Amino acid sequence: MDFPANTVDQRKWFLDLVSEIKANHQLVYLDVSDEQCLKQIGQRREEQPGRAAFDTEAVFSYVTKFFEVPSQSEGLNVTYADKNA
Repeated sequence: MDFPANTVDQRKWFLDLVSEIKANHQLVYLDVSDEQCLKQIGQRREEQPGRAAFDTEAVFSYVTKFFEVPSQSEGLNVTYADKNA
């Protein structure tokens, strides 16, 4: 299941869900540069033109202002993936 996990509150909500039903979970954290993200967004706009109106640099810049790096203290099973993978 893919879920929004940009903030501590979003991740807490998810952890509450999986804890209630005793489900296994894993949060994969990719530490990549904004430049790489924007490159991937540009590629996605080309491959999926229907997303072009939303997948913009302006939306990315707005959303990333709220991003909080996950920490082990949140209680999630976090995998810190290789940013070159």
